[in-house]
Amino acid sequence: MKYGELIQFDPIETVIQIRDADEAEKARKLVQTYVMSDDMADMIKEKILSQLSLDEVIDNKGVLLVGNYGTGKSHLMSVISSVALDASMLPDLRNAKFAEYIQPIAGRFEVLRIEIGAVKTPLREIVVKELERDLAKRGISYQFPPADAITSNKEAFAAMMAKFEEKYGDKGYLLVIDELLDYLKSRTQMDLMLDLGFLRELGEFIKNSRFRLICGVQEALFDNPAFSFVATTLLKVKDRFEQAIIRREDIAYVVAERILKKTPEQKAKIREHLQKFCHLYRNMSERLDEFVDLYPIHPSYIETFQKVYLAEKREVLKTISATVKELIHVDVPEREPGIKSFDTYWKYIKENMAKKAEPEIKEVLTKSGVLEDIINRSFPKPVYKPMALQIIYALSVHRLTTGSLDVKAGMTAQNLKDDLCLFIEMPVMEADFLLSTVHTVLKDIMQTVSGQFIEYNKDNEQYYLDLKKDIDYDAKIEQKAAVLHDSQLNIYFYSVLYDLLEWNAPEYVTGHKIYEYDLNWEEKNIFRSGYLFMGESNERPTAQPPRDFYVYFLPPYGPLTAKDEKKEDEVFFQFSGDEEFKETLKRFAAANEMELLAAQSETKKVYRSKADNAKKALLKWFDNHKVQCFSVIYKGVKRQLVEVLHGRQIHDRTFKELVDATASVCLSECFRKLYPDYPKFLVKITPSNRADLLRRGLEAIAGKPTQDGLKLLESFGLLHNGKIKPENSKYAAHFIKRLESLPGHQVINASDILEFQYEDVVYDKEFKLGVEWIVLILAALVYSGHATLTAENNIRYDASNLDALAKENLSVLYGFKHIGKPKSAAMAELRRLFGILGLPEGLIVNPNQWDEAVQRLLARGKELFEKASRSLGVLNGSPALWGELLIPDNLLDAYKKDIQSVQELWSALSSRFNTPAKLVHFDYTGDQLDRLENGLKAMGVVERCEDMRNLCSGVIDYISKIELLSLEESLKERIRQAKDQYFTIRDQIRDTDEDVAGLCLPLKKELESIKEAYITWYVDQHAKYRLGLQDSKRKGEIQEGRELANLNRLSGIRGILSVGKLQELKSELAELKTCYELQATELQKHHICTHCHFKPGEQEKPVKGRLDRIEEKIETLLMEWTNAIVSSVEDPMVLNDIALLRPDQKEQIEQLLKKRKLPDIVNGAFIDAVNTLLAGLDKVEVDVQQLVGSMTSWGPCTVDDMKSRFEAMVNQWTSGRDKSRVRIIIKQ
Repeated sequence: MKYGELIQFDPIETVIQIRDADEAEKARKLVQTYVMSDDMADMIKEKILSQLSLDEVIDNKGVLLVGNYGTGKSHLMSVISSVALDASMLPDLRNAKFAEYIQPIAGRFEVLRIEIGAVKTPLREIVVKELERDLAKRGISYQFPPADAITSNKEAFAAMMAKFEEKYGDKGYLLVIDELLDYLKSRTQMDLMLDLGFLRELGEFIKNSRFRLICGVQEALFDNPAFSFVATTLLKVKDRFEQAIIRREDIAYVVAERILKKTPEQKAKIREHLQKFCHLYRNMSERLDEFVDLYPIHPSYIETFQKVYLAEKREVLKTISATVKELIHVDVPEREPGIKSFDTYWKYIKENMAKKAEPEIKEVLTKSGVLEDIINRSFPKPVYKPMALQIIYALSVHRLTTGSLDVKAGMTAQNLKDDLCLFIEMPVMEADFLLSTVHTVLKDIMQTVSGQFIEYNKDNEQYYLDLKKDIDYDAKIEQKAAVLHDSQLNIYFYSVLYDLLEWNAPEYVTGHKIYEYDLNWEEKNIFRSGYLFMGESNERPTAQPPRDFYVYFLPPYGPLTAKDEKKEDEVFFQFSGDEEFKETLKRFAAANEMELLAAQSETKKVYRSKADNAKKALLKWFDNHKVQCFSVIYKGVKRQLVEVLHGRQIHDRTFKELVDATASVCLSECFRKLYPDYPKFLVKITPSNRADLLRRGLEAIAGKPTQDGLKLLESFGLLHNGKIKPENSKYAAHFIKRLESLPGHQVINASDILEFQYEDVVYDKEFKLGVEWIVLILAALVYSGHATLTAENNIRYDASNLDALAKENLSVLYGFKHIGKPKSAAMAELRRLFGILGLPEGLIVNPNQWDEAVQRLLARGKELFEKASRSLGVLNGSPALWGELLIPDNLLDAYKKDIQSVQELWSALSSRFNTPAKLVHFDYTGDQLDRLENGLKAMGVVERCEDMRNLCSGVIDYISKIELLSLEESLKERIRQAKDQYFTIRDQIRDTDEDVAGLCLPLKKELESIKEAYITWYVDQHAKYRLGLQDSKRKGEIQEGRELANLNRLSGIRGILSVGKLQELKSELAELKTCYELQATELQKHHICTHCHFKPGEQEKPVKGRLDRIEEKIETLLMEWTNAIVSSVEDPMVLNDIALLRPDQKEQIEQLLKKRKLPDIVNGAFIDAVNTLLAGLDKVEVDVQQLVGSMTSWGPCTVDDMKSRFEAMVNQWTSGRDKSRVRIIIKQ
């Protein structure tokens, strides 16, 4: 779909001059083509037409019509003046309201139109000359007196109007002046004051004449800062002029209804298109009609255009027409709004060479052009570049709206997003995401231009063009780069290389780029320490003391000076870069150098940012070329990294990893010669993790294994089948052999084991292992019972305090004094322990079975710990049965203390005695072993009590509940006997080892028998106290039956019936409870009925036969009440009133007396009849002759009169009587 398919495009491509309307045909065309809204018509009526009125001359003033170039100001003045001159143009007006409003002045004026150009002539002289010329054309001869010959212009204008009226009678004379503001701005202060004084006099003259004046100005005159120096004079002018402003809405209406007019179908298509994007832009939903009317122009286009203050021809309607004309044959984008805003206006400013003559515009154009050029060259994200340029164009236009180029005002990111309808393809169509993208683009722009040209005002969060920040830092950097020496490039090359190596080591020798360096020996998976040089090998003597290796990064620029001596502990890396790298390195070096030279902190920041960006580019280049850009030289042979690392994965490694791997491969043979007996570590050892891994290895020996700790032990052969077995390690075996050969209580001193490799590096004499690994091996020997270790602080470590050894400060362990043999074990206590725990004592007697003894001891200890925990859990729950504790309070605490000793044993076994070496130090006393034995017995008691509870608790809980009910005596006696039996067994199981089940089964059987007997008895009781299914139905029939219903109605007869009996009868019936759902099987789980909750013994009566008695009572009561009613009606005092009842009531009473029984169905009418009769009636007799006489005396009556007179007569008969009981009888 093309843009042209969505609008009825009618461009405005010319600017109207006020004098065009002097030709009748052009004037009519102008009238026919002007469009306005009803709101604008109302404004014109109020502000302009009211001042032009000739019929209601009260305080008429001159009119200032305010509107920018191209807003239709001249067009509007042409329309008003044309219709004022020629009434035949009224039908040509397009707005009906405006036609109605202007009709009173149509054809009632003669018109003179003036457009003032760039002249220095005084305003008075311009106006009077044009008036004299116009009057002469009309055949009127009049000459204004010279300005210096009069004291008031009003007298001269009055004389002119007198001449005019001689010819034109009551017609008005309308003067229209266009482009007045441009003229006034060019005037000096003195001249301007004279011009404004002349305007004031014209405004005052209008008040009492038929002369009228309309002036067109581009901006509001009275509040314009350009005229602040004549503010007092302006105030006087303001009193005599009405200011009418063409608003943005008025311009928008012209755009919508003239240039971009749309059919309803076109509007619907646009609305459907824009609704997809409404959620992205603030207020688009609320202003959607406006967006549709102006599409594809953004409403903010017109708003911003109105604010552009510089004096170039800002022809808004013409510019919009040109913008839309370019889009007519362009496809409307489906995936974005397709709206054009004021940023597109910048294109027209750039293309219009005339505008560039304005100094301020020229400055904005120049700086904006540099900014645009930098963005086109250097913007880092191509996908965001179109948005970046849009923002630059918009800020350039906005710079021309702020009144001054120095004002710190612009647009927020939110404003830019919404006012430009900025858009980019997004993974999620969300306003916040789009705003975040705009923020990112703004940040990238400012970074790209190094903070120049665009400024951010933190106070109002606005971005704006800052024309004073215009340094081209890139050019200065290029100049510096051109004069840099190779030595300077090498310095900055090494600074980038330093970052590539991802470590922050200080210079080992101040002033020399020599660093301590650790290299992973891949073959053994452990680091070696050496030196890394950013320079040549002639600096090697500077690095002391000696280390295992020396790595050199040779300088890439300039000649090399040192000779390669092909030593086996030296590796050289030589760099080879391309021209792109060198140019980027130069920019990096130059930016750094310029930063050093800069005096101002802001300038330093810019160069720092430039340097950082160049550094990022260098690091990225290294990342892309890290495998190819370095060659390695080892023992005089030069190879590529790929050759050295043949067969290894290299492309996903970092630069440092590649360097380390390459150096490690080259130096492996050298390391093997230095350390022939080094183990292969199963976990990688680095300087940063060495201490932690050693600590984990010690913790694994102390019984807290981790995966890394076990792998470390396995690296030295200290594990066998997952268990610590130092005998299998060649390193540990060496020390075992030396310890076994020791006579008596002698020791092996540390000095006999260790020696200094270098002045700060200690290795053992046999294997050249570091002291940390010797400590690990000796700790394993302490664990196995082969050795004790005396630390630097004189603490002696053996198998009993390995936990403390694992936590000891490593430096204290590194400084150990000596190792020795451990002591012998306490056999008597160990044999008793095994006996108490039920383990074979022979295991502990035979030294060859100690490994098995320890394993079985630990397994038994853990088993008993778990049982002890369960037993304590039971005791803490205070186990009870049949309302009493299974274990009395006086025994409970003692049992707990004894059982805790079992738990304490496991704690000791698992930490202090968990190896044969540690078991040697078993130190339990006889009392501790006694407590342990008692604890095991207490656990047996708890276990038996728990067995009893598990076996009998269900049936005992049931019996304890029914025990509280009112049972028959036989059941009660059986429960008492069973309860006594229970207490006997409960106490017995604490003092015997007899099988609990054998003791409790007879009791359980008896209790279950009692339960069955109770269920049988309860079901029988339930049947006696609850209605079954049939009786329940019968109860319902009685409650819903006719007899009870008749009694309920009869209770409404007042004064003669015993209603209390009926209430008692109904209560008795309601009390009968129904339940026919109980089944005997339900009582196996619940001791009472869950449906009706019947509890034997509650004060309830059996229900058997009670329904029969209730039915008899109903029948008897019905008979009693029938006799009472008949007897009451037959009373002689009552019988006479029967004749006074209504016929239907009378019939009911007569049938009662005749049959001497109640109706089959007693209804409300019968009750009313009896109540009326028994209450007594009041008889009023009226003679028929008297009635006729009274009525004939009334004469002719209307219907209403007849009703009111008859009602008054009846009220007279019944005055003072109870009207509900009155009966009127007409007698003859």
